[in-house]
Amino acid sequence: MTRRPFRFDPLRDGFRSTGPDRYWCDWGVVVGNRIRRLRHGGDMALIDLCNAVDKPDGGRYTPGFFSRLERGWASGPLATYVNVAHAFDVEPGRLLGPDDVQREVSEAELTLLNVLRQMRIPPHEAIARLAMERP
Repeated sequence: MTRRPFRFDPLRDGFRSTGPDRYWCDWGVVVGNRIRRLRHGGDMALIDLCNAVDKPDGGRYTPGFFSRLERGWASGPLATYVNVAHAFDVEPGRLLGPDDVQREVSEAELTLLNVLRQMRIPPHEAIARLAMERP
């Protein structure tokens, strides 16, 4: 007699969700997108991120965990996010804090940014130049 492997099919077996998925996290999507942008900006693969971030109790995370984390389907302890921020050399508050696009920007700030863009001067360089000119 042969055994068939158990296969769970939620639609065939009549499984219906009774509420929100306990693994889905809206906040996790926001932070996960930031992690993905940082990873792509640094030309890192998931495995590279796994090698750069240690678990709080030792060991390494799997690429699957970070893939789910980036999509908002997993979350880790706070130490995980602090270690991820350290791996990208950013402040943890920058990784976990509010989005910059949600902050209100004044007309004067927009004008200054537009001028700096036209002059092809990054904002941090403009601030450094101004700081050097002070007596």
